[in-house]
Amino acid sequence: GGESYAPPLVYQHPTRGDTCMMLHCGPSFCSGWAVDDDSPDPAARKPKSLIRPRVIQDELTARLDEAVDKIGLKMNWEVGDFAINDNLGNCHYAPPGTQARPATAGLRILHRTTIAGEEVPRKADGRTSFMVA
Repeated sequence: GGESYAPPLVYQHPTRGDTCMMLHCGPSFCSGWAVDDDSPDPAARKPKSLIRPRVIQDELTARLDEAVDKIGLKMNWEVGDFAINDNLGNCHYAPPGTQARPATAGLRILHRTTIAGEEVPRKADGRTSFMVA
């Protein structure tokens, strides 16, 4: 008990091989961002300190908001719409002001399905997610 999963912020997509970021754009759900030590061998680096969760998350979310018209896809959902997305390589969230109250809009249901196994996020230098106490 008491342990948490710590994935890297920047990692290599397990199928495509490109560089991706893993973050949540909504309310913070992590206890902090680990800052690596300065070991010359990146694969040997260990966390040396933590940054408060909202600091990085707020900045990244702001940058995504600024860039969404250039790099994003905006959906105008209608009854019966269906989407499949690659959670290992995209960012998805409902920006402020886009969601009607549940009493007006009705219930939104999200079904999550993992297909054909599970990949552990890893950095280009081979470091993977780890457990923290």
